[in-house]
Amino acid sequence: MGNSYLKVNQEPTKFQTELKLLPESSGKGIYKLYYFRNGQPRTIKRFFSEDPSGLIYIGMTVGPLSHRVANLQRALVSNWRTEEGKPASSGHAQMGQKYYRIRKKINIDDLYIQIFSDENPKQAETDCLENYVYKFGELPPFNGQYGTIEPVWSLFNE
Repeated sequence: MGNSYLKVNQEPTKFQTELKLLPESSGKGIYKLYYFRNGQPRTIKRFFSEDPSGLIYIGMTVGPLSHRVANLQRALVSNWRTEEGKPASSGHAQMGQKYYRIRKKINIDDLYIQIFSDENPKQAETDCLENYVYKFGELPPFNGQYGTIEPVWSLFNE
């Protein structure tokens, strides 16, 4: 079930209800934010090649995925709707600010989230980020830093 996509643009209570129906949402793990267009992943041009998955962010939490992902969803929706002329404050402030900057170009209806349970989310996030960089030559567009665990550098010696 961890491969289910959750549509970001929902009323927060409805989103949280859908999220909590996923068994993995009560544990720690990683989450991924995707950019779709017309219901399909949007291909994103990257440094080495194109990413057909539409992946724009990889995050992790050592707390319940339901809390962190709900904060992400709330940050994105709040910054889509804000009329204040500046980013709306939220529980996932950095992502909210990143989305605020490009909200006129990426419609909130085109954003989806996946969650993945993992007992070692820091390692899982690092592995996902390093594999992405190995394949595409750079981090996903909304990621500003690498994971917190030392990567397997031999991946880049090939």
